[in-house]
Formats: sequence, structure tokens, C-alpha cells
Amino acid sequence: MSFFEQQEKRINKQFISIFDSVYFVSEHGKGTVQQAFDFVVGTLLRKQTYLLLITPTSVKTVYVCSDNEQSQYEPFITFETIIYELKNCIDCNNVGIGTPIRKLGFGKKRFVEQLINLNMQLPEQVIFNTESPDITDADYTNEGDELAFYQGLPKEYDILRADNEKLKAQFQELWDKKQRPETFYEIQKNLYEGDRQRLTECNDKLDKSLLEVKSLNSHCNYLERSLEQSKRKAELDQHIAEKRISNLENQLAQAKADLADKPADEVELNPKTQTAVTRLLNVLFHKAQLDIAAHKGTTNKNIVNSSISFNAKITEKPVSHWIKQVQQLRIDTEKR
Repeated sequence: MSFFEQQEKRINKQFISIFDSVYFVSEHGKGTVQQAFDFVVGTLLRKQTYLLLITPTSVKTVYVCSDNEQSQYEPFITFETIIYELKNCIDCNNVGIGTPIRKLGFGKKRFVEQLINLNMQLPEQVIFNTESPDITDADYTNEGDELAFYQGLPKEYDILRADNEKLKAQFQELWDKKQRPETFYEIQKNLYEGDRQRLTECNDKLDKSLLEVKSLNSHCNYLERSLEQSKRKAELDQHIAEKRISNLENQLAQAKADLADKPADEVELNPKTQTAVTRLLNVLFHKAQLDIAAHKGTTNKNIVNSSISFNAKITEKPVSHWIKQVQQLRIDTEKR
């Protein structure tokens, strides 16, 4: 970026012309150009005592007065001239080289702050990309240069400038009385009182800021401790959950294994079904003339072997159980 490009970029950050301010308000205020014109003229210009004039080497102030006012300040421009020229430029959508309001406008940072104070919503990029005018390339050759510098700064600096003007006026008043010892005393006293008051205010703001920082640090530490406790609790809950899941998985695996090992013919029947099966087997045993004197023995083995040959294997345990059931049935029948 060349030197001249840097200078142009710097000026664009620090200054906005009256012409550009109308289109700026129209764009960010989401209104028509006429609405923006009325706003700039009625809300901003009518409250403006000075405007800024950008020169190749510095920022100058231009006093704003009305046609019927005799201005004692140089340079100056009338309010009516500004409105007339601004209206013509907007109608032509261009600011001519010979136009009196060319390079005449506001300090951009102060201009943006005024819009924000009037509740206009501006993008953060626009807010942060503004600066107060500086005159580092020029000397303070007159009070107009100094005033141009202060005019572009925030309101607090403007207040300091006004206080400085009051002190200068007091100094001049005392000096005019030709009371030199008393004059110096009064000047020193006024300066001391003003500085002491500002020092007290600064100390109060510093103490308040330190308390706020201490409170923020305490709150930050509390949040860090809470976060650490939450992490530990989450880890513990996760460990307990994983342990419970593992136990349940083991129980499920054991239940599946037990179910797989249990033969299908060992399923317990309800009493009525068991009685019916016992009576049916008693008839079949009689018809087959099977010896069931013992629940284990030849008959048991023959039944098991026959089940294997029929591809429907039965183990000795259930055969023994049903032989016992038939034996008991015959005993109960003989007693009746």
C-alpha cells in the first residue's frame, strides 16, 4: 500500500463528509435518501457549532452560523448554504470540485457515537473501523486546529476541552486585575483543586474496577471448581454405569448358558397335564407289558434306546421320573 493510499485510508476512518453522511444514514437506518437528508439536517447539523474541513496537511474547523448572524470566526459557512448545496449535490448524486461543502463534514468516531446514542443499529465492523481525527501532520497554529481535534473525540474529551477553556478564561480575568501574587495563587489553587478532584475520581474508578476484577476472578474460580466437580461426577457415573452394564451382560450370558444346557424334555408341566400324561403312560406300559418294578433298569434303557432309533432321544432322568409317576398312580389305584 502506497503512502497516499495509507493517507486516504486514514482519512476515511477519521472523517465522513456531509454528503456521505446522508447515504450512510440512509443505508444503516434503512430509510430513503430524503429521510436521511431530513435526519442529518434536523438532528445533526442544527446542533453543530463547528464542522471539520479536511486539508492536505491537517483538520480545520469551520464555524457554522445563520445568514442573519454576523460571524466573528474565520473560516465560517452558513447553515442555509450547507442545506442548499447539500440538496443540490444529492439531486445530482455528486459533489462537484467547486462545491463549498466538498471535504466538509464530521469526525467519524463522534458521528458514529451520536447515531448509536440515538439507538441506530450499526455493524460492529463499522463501529470498530472508526477513529477520532488527529492532526499529527500539522502544528497547532491556531485554536481552530485544536478545536478540530477535540471536536472529533468522544464527549469526555470535549468536556475536558471545555474545562480547559474555563481555566484559561479565569487566568485571563485574574491577570487583568494586575494582582500578580494573588493571580498565581488562584491559578495554582484552581489547577490543584481540579487535578485533585480528577485524581479522586480516577482512584474511585480504579478501586471499583479492581473490585470488579476480583469478583470476576472469584466467579471464574468458582466456575472452574464446579466444572472440575462435574467432570469427576460424570466420570464416576460413567464408571458405575459401565460396571452395571457389565454385570447385566454377565447375568444375561449366564442365563443364556443355563437355558442352553437345560434339556427341552425337562420343562415342568402343570398338575392336570402331568396327571393326564401319567395315566396315558400307565395304559401304554400295560399294553406294551413293560416291567416298571424299578424306575432304573432294563425298561428305562429300552425306552432310551428306542427314542434314539426314532431320532427323538430321551435321557434316563425324565424316563425315570415318569416311571415313578406311573408306579405311584398304580399304588394309589390299588388303595381305592
